[in-house]
Amino acid sequence: MSLIETRMPSFEGGKAGEVATLKLPIGLRYHKLILQYAGITLAQMPSIRLKCNGKVFQRFSAEDRDVLNQQKRLAPADGFLVVPFDRVGLLERADRELTAINTGVPDSNGAAINSFTLEIDIASDVDGTPELNVFATQSAPIAGGAGVILNIRPETRSIAGAGELEVSDYQYSTPTAQAIHAMHFKATKGAIQKVKVERDQRPIWERKAALNNRLQKNGVRSPVGGWFHVDTSENGYGGESIDTRGAQDFRLIFDCSEAMQIKSYIEYIGVLGN
Repeated sequence: MSLIETRMPSFEGGKAGEVATLKLPIGLRYHKLILQYAGITLAQMPSIRLKCNGKVFQRFSAEDRDVLNQQKRLAPADGFLVVPFDRVGLLERADRELTAINTGVPDSNGAAINSFTLEIDIASDVDGTPELNVFATQSAPIAGGAGVILNIRPETRSIAGAGELEVSDYQYSTPTAQAIHAMHFKATKGAIQKVKVERDQRPIWERKAALNNRLQKNGVRSPVGGWFHVDTSENGYGGESIDTRGAQDFRLIFDCSEAMQIKSYIEYIGVLGN
């Protein structure tokens, strides 16, 4: 399969305080986008949204996308921010490309991705109009419709003091959250000292921060300071994702050093949805 490297059309809008919108061409399979930017910082792009058929399936700030990239051993942005749809770093090509965005091809029910949009909020303190260009890595579409994709969105939870915080209301066992590829957590202050994952009240993953960082570095990941990454694909095997299908209970237990808010990004494997 040959990859296609193509410059995308121009954005609509993009001045200070506006939303820059790019309508991506339909008919090929998208593996990643590369946003080339100048006259603007990552911090001045506080929200980036990816939409298919009008539904937001990924949302993050530019700064946080750069953190997720660096954890996957991609270079820091420095004028080029990568937005991957493949699962970066996996050893088998089929596993990596499982979540590529397959556009314009219907499934057995006739459903297809017929629109694909990138939106970027431009901060009001940007001087003039920034330069934004997007380049895509694509390939020929495959049969079967949209298939599964990575659904990503930011969420926040709070803990009132030092100790354990149990969170049982993250998504699980839904069409958009059939499995978890990776989870990323950032404390507003203090530190997340340990994370435990339970499925149906049985522990399936538990590590303290130092051990977790060492094992990820020994694998195909590079943990970013100040973040706690739960990444069961750290050795490059796509089949090691956390399956939540059929679970009756799914929760995370955070061991926190003090009162804090925890920002989270969970990379869910699932179908396109809200």
